[in-house]
Amino acid sequence: MSGTLALVESPAQLLNVLEWAHVHPGEAASLTVAVLQPTDPRSREQVRRLCRHASRAGVAWRCYEVRAGYLGRAQELVRLGRAVSAAERLVIGDLFSRTIQLLLPRSKAREVVVVDDGTATTELVGLLASGQQLTRWHQGEVRASTKAGPVSRWLAREGLARITFFTCMPVQAPPGTEVRANTYAWCRETFGPVRVRPGADLAGSSLVETGVIDEDRYVEAVGWIADSRRAGRYLAHRRESRRKLDRIAAATGMEIVHPELPLELTALTEPIGLSMLTFASTVAYTLPIVLGGSPVRVELCELDDAWITPNTAARSVDFLRRISAQAVLRHGLARIPPQERGRRPSEPLPAPQ
Repeated sequence: MSGTLALVESPAQLLNVLEWAHVHPGEAASLTVAVLQPTDPRSREQVRRLCRHASRAGVAWRCYEVRAGYLGRAQELVRLGRAVSAAERLVIGDLFSRTIQLLLPRSKAREVVVVDDGTATTELVGLLASGQQLTRWHQGEVRASTKAGPVSRWLAREGLARITFFTCMPVQAPPGTEVRANTYAWCRETFGPVRVRPGADLAGSSLVETGVIDEDRYVEAVGWIADSRRAGRYLAHRRESRRKLDRIAAATGMEIVHPELPLELTALTEPIGLSMLTFASTVAYTLPIVLGGSPVRVELCELDDAWITPNTAARSVDFLRRISAQAVLRHGLARIPPQERGRRPSEPLPAPQ
């Protein structure tokens, strides 16, 4: 066995592997990143650009087309399986991933590092601590079971010496694991300083695409936010549909911007609004860290229960409420309550709570 292998499937996961490698140079000395290529074009473009930065940082990477049809997928999984089997340390971006779960039985790694996959990390840690099956927060309720799930059993196997969570999220380490803080040191030390532009930017959300938020209500909310906060730019999430973005542009007059890198890096490489507005999202946790010391103000747009689609599970709604409340407490974010939607743009806003 030899070396450290990272398995990532999104730009955010790749970014956080680079963050881990930056602050753990000894552990990452033999690191190779296996990029399990996403399918949507915007994610692939962000991954491509991040791979360039990985090369500049001295991190080796290799792309695998694991979604390229049945035959191509089978061939790529065989190649990946060999790499997973040989790795002494695995760095994993998404333990919810069916593809990664398919590969885990091949691993004999003595150490596992789980890097941030956004706010889903909070749900992951909670489910692992209770030994429950891993179900993504927006995919319905967790089924009751008396047996530990396959990932929990794999993490409890003999020969695994250490499990580490590398995260910026407010989580407590499950028994037998440890948490190391992700402070986005690589981003802050490599890029910047922050360049501020007048007005506000609104970070787009994929909550409509995941089926949690009604599209009409979302477009209405974005319109009100654009008016009340003088937001001129909408920084689209890479998973947002073109049709929804066209609706937002037509209804609000906002400029739709497709960031070429994850928003944490965009905020350090491009001029960013003096106010950064976001719905319940990972960036409510990451941007206050990345933009620390700058004049940029991060504000959280709270969700209205009336926006939730009828088939959304109670667990999903609870998750969104929790991550919103924790972001406000952890970073002292200003809040934009949904009941303000009726306010005229000229009226003053209440002081943040």
